[in-house]
Amino acid sequence: IIMYTPIIITTLISLTLPIFATLINPNKKRPYPNYVKITVIYAFITSLPSTTLYIFLNQETTIWS
Repeated sequence: IIMYTPIIITTLISLTLPIFATLINPNKKRPYPNYVKITVIYAFITSLPSTTLYIFLNQETTIWS
């Protein structure tokens, strides 16, 4: 249980980074499709380390019904 808390906090912080990245400079005029593409790229890149950590620590589960 001690190991899970830092992993969860790291995951939540890394997943909120794209939200903060889009709110830093909202007055900058960008084309909307480009803005969405950059936001999705930021979200994917920042969630990648936490996802790989989650998988390599064998925390994923499969529910068979």
